[in-house]
Amino acid sequence: MSTASVAAPNPLVTTALRMGIRAAFLVQLVLGVIFWTGHLDPLIPLHRVLGIALVLAVWAMAYIAARAGVNGRLVAVAVLWGLVAPILGLTQEGILPGSLHWTVQVLHLVVGFGLIGLAENMARRLPSGRLR
Repeated sequence: MSTASVAAPNPLVTTALRMGIRAAFLVQLVLGVIFWTGHLDPLIPLHRVLGIALVLAVWAMAYIAARAGVNGRLVAVAVLWGLVAPILGLTQEGILPGSLHWTVQVLHLVVGFGLIGLAENMARRLPSGRLR
């Protein structure tokens, strides 16, 4: 019988990661609204790259959370949600074109908020150096 090793996360690392996730999300949200209003389309590649970086940061938080003994289901959902976000984001232009495309844009926004919610939830559940 083996026991899983629970690693206490470094509060400095988790705080920096959490602040980076929040900052990236804020930039993503602002860029998304700008694009939605039909402006600055040349910045869409920046939005894509930052979105991928955001997912990688959430996965890093998931790794830290898993090592710290946070609920495995929560970690798994965050990892899977991190797969869905860029797939939807990178393919949304071709999904439901026309007058109903706004529904895909809203779904993309909801998926983004969900990703951040999962990251925050994992960070709050870290056993030491809790960030509230």
